[in-house]
Amino acid sequence: MKKFLRYKIILIFLLVIFAIPILTAMRYNVNVSNIENRTLAPLPQYSNERLLNGQYFSEWENYISDHIIGRDYLIKSYTLLNMKVLGKHKINNIIIGKEDTLLPFYTEELSNNLEYYLNNLNAMTENMKNLQNHIKANGGEFYFVGLPGQSSFFKSRYQNYFENKEGYFVENENKMFNNLEKSNINYINMNEVFKKDQDNENYLKTDHHFSFKGSYRTYVEIIDRLRNDLGLDIGKPLDIEELDIVTLDKPILGSRNRQLYFLHPADEKVSIAYPKNRIDYEKYTNGVLDPKLYYINNDENPSYSVYMGGDQKEIIIDTNRENLPNLLIFGDSFTNALEPLLYYHFNETRILDLRHYKEMNLYEYIDLHKPTVVLMIRDDLNYGNPEGNGKFQ
Repeated sequence: MKKFLRYKIILIFLLVIFAIPILTAMRYNVNVSNIENRTLAPLPQYSNERLLNGQYFSEWENYISDHIIGRDYLIKSYTLLNMKVLGKHKINNIIIGKEDTLLPFYTEELSNNLEYYLNNLNAMTENMKNLQNHIKANGGEFYFVGLPGQSSFFKSRYQNYFENKEGYFVENENKMFNNLEKSNINYINMNEVFKKDQDNENYLKTDHHFSFKGSYRTYVEIIDRLRNDLGLDIGKPLDIEELDIVTLDKPILGSRNRQLYFLHPADEKVSIAYPKNRIDYEKYTNGVLDPKLYYINNDENPSYSVYMGGDQKEIIIDTNRENLPNLLIFGDSFTNALEPLLYYHFNETRILDLRHYKEMNLYEYIDLHKPTVVLMIRDDLNYGNPEGNGKFQ
């Protein structure tokens, strides 16, 4: 009887061991994890070479790890256990910081490799200087707009026993803007502006972007600087009283909270704004006529992609006011919340995300369209990043 029971247990164990990989391979699998914000391992492709060098089995291990049945449920349960029962502050590489602020977990790597990252800033400055010269040769002006990332803005909200990269952020900012100053490159340092404002509501606590308040403050600074520095006749920035501001009912699904399966209590809401004095425009998103500036589904909680539908490779907004200058913006997702306000002051506004736009390089695009003003908008984690929106040719 005992021998039969032992065999039965072994048989069940073997069935489970073999059934899980088979069922995992048979089920429909997604390519991207929205929770982890990453691409999942693809189904391994067999070849004799992969089999002999062990790569085939290694790929299967990664595939099963990413797609195993019940994976999301297990990770969600693990997250809930650590958050609600064990009371941990570091879960899924997210820090639950002071004042319920969700922040990324950092190793000491960036601080230890500070010299490497600062050297990248030297190369980036040289590239920006060349870009500025190219823009001027086409009759335009260039501005670099530097923004603190959320973890940089809220670095004081890390508990003392976690790395907050304060040394890196300070040195990074000083080096970047000293380089720009010496190279006579126009810039706007929004970290300095935010410091003077002393408004902690400029950034979201559960997402890696700024809030509407922070984006509006950035918009005002950009328009003021372009008017005062360049003498552009583009009108004053719109006052709050000149905007219809709408706060969406449901709390935001923040990118930081997503890594916690949205289990962290959050009541932050997204605000959007329309000029009270509307103007006509035609908007094209990736070549398709698309009039929306905000993408709202009232049945779902919004995310930061409410603004302009998230990252797009090319957006064109034409207001058909040829007496006004033309604007070109390029940058990562921080530009999205600025675009519905900036376009109001220009004849034609073009927005590129060079991570996705591959039809031509930035130099060629400028040669073709000859914008009056070019804005490069980046957060301080990417100041020296030579890829994506840091790659001009």
